[in-house]
Amino acid sequence: MLHPQELSLSQIGAVLSQAYGVQVGHVMQRPAGADAGATVYQVTGVDGVRWWLKCRRYAVADGVWNVLRHLRASLGLEEVVAPQPAVDGAPAVLAEGLQWTLFAYVDGHSGFEGALSQAQWQRLGQVLRRVHDAVLPAGLAAGLARPGFDDDTAVERVGAWLQRGDARWPMPDVLAQDYRRAWRQHREQIDGIWQRCGALRERLADQRWSRVLCHGDLHAGNLLLRSDDGLALIDWDDMVLAPRERDLMFVGAGVGGRWGRDDPPGFQAGYGAVVLDPVRLAYYRHWRVLHDLQEFHDLLLEPGAASRPPSQRRQALRYMDEQFAPGNVVDAAARSWSVAARAS
Repeated sequence: MLHPQELSLSQIGAVLSQAYGVQVGHVMQRPAGADAGATVYQVTGVDGVRWWLKCRRYAVADGVWNVLRHLRASLGLEEVVAPQPAVDGAPAVLAEGLQWTLFAYVDGHSGFEGALSQAQWQRLGQVLRRVHDAVLPAGLAAGLARPGFDDDTAVERVGAWLQRGDARWPMPDVLAQDYRRAWRQHREQIDGIWQRCGALRERLADQRWSRVLCHGDLHAGNLLLRSDDGLALIDWDDMVLAPRERDLMFVGAGVGGRWGRDDPPGFQAGYGAVVLDPVRLAYYRHWRVLHDLQEFHDLLLEPGAASRPPSQRRQALRYMDEQFAPGNVVDAAARSWSVAARAS
């Protein structure tokens, strides 16, 4: 299957012209995150209009796009960024073996690049509470995933790597060797995270909980701070029906060295009163570390990894090391573990 990063200018131009009526003038690949199966491009049309284009090797369910339209049209949540419809009205296009979505360009920078003001934290809290409180029509809710605490592959995959060891990992190039050195350097901590995640999952096994609509990947990089001081919530690919802790754990999780405070000024005032389960918060923060390790592993070692742009793979190595820096996700998970232990 073609990888999104292997698309040529002519391929992108042909698909956008036919599917969206956009005549492409310039295309620039944007710095990628940890998603091993997707690539984002900034597209400028010949008329000067700018767009964001995301191409994926996987397919996001139509139910996600339908819910995004509902949040904007029925609830008036303009901060929720939804894809532009294609010429035939479809929210996504299949071409070159990939799923394509086109978004209006947002003039601003991500939460990784700048701090939120108190007013922006408050508005984020307000928007997120409205998303969590949204009562979806049954037909919309039926199209969304409902993950539990025992059906994710990241825990199993990382556990298998820990148990089998890394001696047989393929080493296609120097960057793969650097990844294995980083893995070995942090292996003891990774093992501790994996064991604690398993223990937390056992505590949640027989617990009942209510589900709300969740963004699913609400780290600072998926929040754009607009030049007019507004907000835009992007990248809803992981939208799920889950406990609200699935989203709220990101405030305080320290992903990317950001949002390390559990009580940023203004957020609680915007979100409102809520009682959170410390065990669920701790589980999600541990699970997130394992999930990202899985993505880094795939970016550095999966078949064809050596053909990816070196910049993306070096970035994955940097992200992996940063996870273990003070105030980042490993620290935040350990802090949550302590709180959950006191709650037992």
